[in-house]
Parts: sequence; structure tokens; C-alpha cells
Amino acid sequence: MGIIRDKALKSAINNQLRTSKELINEGRIVIENQFKIAHKKLMSSFNSHPVTVELKRGADSSNVSGSLPEGNLFGFIGFESGDDPLAQVEILLSRANILIKNRKFGSFGFIWTYAVNIPTLSELYKVTPLPWAKGASWLQQLEGRGIANLGQYMFTQSPPAGRSKAGIQSGRKSGGTLRIKYIKPLLEDFEENLNNMSGATRISKSYF
Repeated sequence: MGIIRDKALKSAINNQLRTSKELINEGRIVIENQFKIAHKKLMSSFNSHPVTVELKRGADSSNVSGSLPEGNLFGFIGFESGDDPLAQVEILLSRANILIKNRKFGSFGFIWTYAVNIPTLSELYKVTPLPWAKGASWLQQLEGRGIANLGQYMFTQSPPAGRSKAGIQSGRKSGGTLRIKYIKPLLEDFEENLNNMSGATRISKSYF
């Protein structure tokens, strides 16, 4: 009889916990706060990245990223003075959110399942057009096969012609490509932080 009473008591307690709005709301808040911490870290890493800093400073920036022997990325990629090449990237990343789907009550409490809504790399490539190559993405090329004509880049503060005052293309024939790890490592770090969230299981992987 004691075993039966213990089982009945345990079942009653579990049922009470399972339907407790206070516990349910608390669980959701814990999961959402973990996501907010991971997302805040992503945005902080993005905003403090040398490539971000350099491109946001525009035509007058120094080569914060240390990627060029002279000049800066803004001019090398070929942006116009006044352009903000990262505006749409920042907007898309900032809109990331978590969607909590279901909950299951187990031996150690609630287990939540969730999905994350964040732009795919393809979406980020679409909002980063390479100024002088229709249909190409400077972000995709920068992290992939590289942006060509590094050897032809020549820095000047007052070019007679060219896309920005940060640089023009010289007539030299020597080539070369520029590659920089940028957005992908940030998203991979974000992915790792999401996977380390406790009390929840992710059911989607939306950006790779």
C-alpha cells in the first residue's frame, strides 16, 4: 500500500507541476534569456569586428583590419563615399529571434523545444552587392574565393576617378585576392552558444 500511495503522490505532484503556469512562464523566461545573451554576444562581436569597424568608418578609415598594405577595405571593395555597406546586414542580424515550440515534462522538469529565426548566409549575400560586379556579393567573395585585383589597388585620398576617395584601381597588371574570415565565424560561435543552452532542445538550424 505504501508503494501505491507513493506512486499516487508522485503522480499528483507531477500533474500539478506540469500544469503550473508559474513554472511554465519561468521556464520560458529562462530559455528566452539564454537566447538574448547569445544574441547580444553575436551583435557585440559583429559590431566590434575589425571589418565592421573599418567599413562603418567609410572612406576615411584606416586599415583597422590590417588586411591591406595601404588604403582601406571601403575603397578596395569599391564603395561610394557615403555608402553604408553593412546597414542591411546589421538589420537582418538584429532581427534574430527565438520561437519556443513545445514543452515536455520529464524527470528533471520541463524540456523545451525551440527554433531560431535568423537570416541565412544566402540572405546576407543578397544585401551585400559588390559595387562593380552585378549579381556578385562582396561578403560572399570576401569569405570565399576572395576579392580579386589586390595587386591593382592603389590608395589615394584624392583620386581623379574611382568609386570612392579611399582608393582607385591602378593600371598595374599584378593581381591577387583578398580573403577575410568575417561573418561565418560569428554565426558558428552563435550556433555553439545556442547548442549550449540548458533545458531546451533546438529543432532547427536555419542559416547554414
